[in-house]
Amino acid sequence: MEQETKKLQLSQPVAIIIAGVIIAGAVIWSSGNRNAAPNTTGSTQQQGSTVAVDSSKVNIQGEPFIGNPNAPLIIAYWFDYQCPFCQRNEETAMPQLIKDYVDTGKAKLVFKDYEFLGDDSQTLGQYARAVWATAPDKFYPWHKAIFDNQGQENSGWATQAKILSITTSVLGASDTAKVVALVKTNGAAYQKVMDADKAEGSANGVTGTPGMVIGKHLVSGAIPYAQIKATIEAALKNQ
Repeated sequence: MEQETKKLQLSQPVAIIIAGVIIAGAVIWSSGNRNAAPNTTGSTQQQGSTVAVDSSKVNIQGEPFIGNPNAPLIIAYWFDYQCPFCQRNEETAMPQLIKDYVDTGKAKLVFKDYEFLGDDSQTLGQYARAVWATAPDKFYPWHKAIFDNQGQENSGWATQAKILSITTSVLGASDTAKVVALVKTNGAAYQKVMDADKAEGSANGVTGTPGMVIGKHLVSGAIPYAQIKATIEAALKNQ
C-alpha cells in the first residue's frame, strides 16, 4: 500500500507537467493562427503559399476582365458569388483597387470562377459567362450587382426571378433575353470552363475565396486594401 501511495504521489506532478505542455502548445498554435484569412468553408486559409505562382502564366483566354488588355500587370481573382467574404472584398478593397490600378491602366483584373458553395453558385457563374458574352462592358456592373444583392449562403436566394431582375436592371430586357438563351444553350460548356478555373485556382494554392494571384504572390481572404496595395506595388516594380 505504501509503495502504491508513493507511485501515486510521483505520478501526479508528471501529469500536471504533461497537461501544462499540452495547454502551452495549444496557446502557441492559437496565437500563430490569429492572422489567418477566413474563408467560407469555416476553416482558415493561410496568407502565402508554398506553390510557385505567377499571374502572367494564368489562363486568361476568354475570361471576363476589366482594364487595359495590355496592362503591365495581371491580377487573377478567384471568387464565389455566394461567398460572404467575397462580398466583403467587393465592398471594401475592390473599389479602391479598381480606381488606383485598373482605371489608371496599370493592371488588368481577370475574373476566375471558384464556385464551390452549391447550386446557386454554379447557376450564377453560368449567367456571368453569358453576360460576358452578351455585354462585356456591363460585366462588372452586373458582377457587383449580384454581390450587392447577395443573400445568405445556400438559402436559395439566387432564384431565376431574382437573377433576371438583377440582369434586367443592368443590361435591359433585350440583352437579358439573350443571356437567358445563352445559359440554356451553353450552360454545360460554361460549367466546364468554370470547373477548369477552379482547378487552376487550386493548382495555384487557392483553397477558399476570395483568392488573388498578383504577380508572384498569392493573396488569400478578405484582407485590408493596404496589404493588397503593397503586394500590387511590389509586383509592378518587378515587371
